Amino acid sequence: MLWALGNLALTTLAFVSLYTVRFSGIGLWVVKLVFVGFLGTVVVAIRDLWKSSTRLQGFIAFLLCLPVLMFFGLLTVWEGPLHVSVSGSSPPRLEVEGAAGFHSIQIYGPEHSKAEWRGDDIGLIWSLDWPRRDKFPPMSLRFAYGTLPTGYSQKAPLIGAAPPLDPNATYTIVIQPAMGMPEYFMLQGRSLTEAEDEYATSVCWAPLSVPGRNDPAYVRVDCETKKALPMSERGQARLKAYQEKRLIYY
Repeated sequence: MLWALGNLALTTLAFVSLYTVRFSGIGLWVVKLVFVGFLGTVVVAIRDLWKSSTRLQGFIAFLLCLPVLMFFGLLTVWEGPLHVSVSGSSPPRLEVEGAAGFHSIQIYGPEHSKAEWRGDDIGLIWSLDWPRRDKFPPMSLRFAYGTLPTGYSQKAPLIGAAPPLDPNATYTIVIQPAMGMPEYFMLQGRSLTEAEDEYATSVCWAPLSVPGRNDPAYVRVDCETKKALPMSERGQARLKAYQEKRLIYY
């Protein structure tokens, strides 16, 4: 029963550490201890069940194992936040930790504030993702900007290396966990701050009716007046393709 109580305390510590972004690395390390403690608890509890004098303690120990099993089950669908930090500056090194797993990253330059539709990759300077579906991506990873981590595929640029970063410019970093929603950060030099979305400036969208389509196209608008902003040739070409049903969505 003491084994079970101690392992339950470790499980609580692991859960709190994983949920508190800054201590995700500690949480991942404690999970390993929880697994070892769980095995030890089961072995000792079985021994206690064989003795009539300790049978009750063994039964209680098994009951205390139930929250631990629930914790392991929760880890298989964990959608908690990831811990992301940056060190160095030329190039910066990124550290990502968390039970949700690190699936992909996109880094956008200042030009991304000119995006004309949701999912517009204008300004995308570097992108990589985890291509394997048969294996869960790493829960802890450290890599330098422009250096492809083992097991990942580079999506942008398609050819060549990532361009150097301007220490005076502001970049948007989009981190996609294997489980959960994307997380957004702003990077300037060695300073990394959380952001609400993937745009460095205020970007607003509004529906635009398109003849022949049931679903409207969401286009850039002035955040105050809500009037559509002028479209570039690329934006107009995409809108035409959407109207002609060559695109599923705009």
